[in-house]
Amino acid sequence: MSQVEKSNEYYMFDQKCQNLLKEPEIRFAGLINPMGHLVAGGMKKGMKPLEDDADMRKLYMELILRVSTRQEFDQSLGEVEYSASRRKKAVVMSFPIDNKVLLVSANTDVDIDATAKKIKKIAGI
Repeated sequence: MSQVEKSNEYYMFDQKCQNLLKEPEIRFAGLINPMGHLVAGGMKKGMKPLEDDADMRKLYMELILRVSTRQEFDQSLGEVEYSASRRKKAVVMSFPIDNKVLLVSANTDVDIDATAKKIKKIAGI
């Protein structure tokens, strides 16, 4: 993929992330590349991050490793549609997209399946 194609792809995903951030329950929406870097999206304006920058970078790297490890079971179990963790302070969901991951953080009171369907629709995945 050329640099122009990557730029266009990341711009497209940034727009999708911005659309996700318009939803009241969404705190964060970002695309993480295979190197574990945030390349599109981010935190909702006015929202205070729960982690500092260093911890976010660790989270991105761990997420990419976890997603790639899960792909080992795609043939026997089918591809992962999304993964979710309900934590005390946030619900965190990840959506594999080719070799990247859409990471979304939402308020704790969300219905995970309904929110995941909404995210997939808005993001076009």
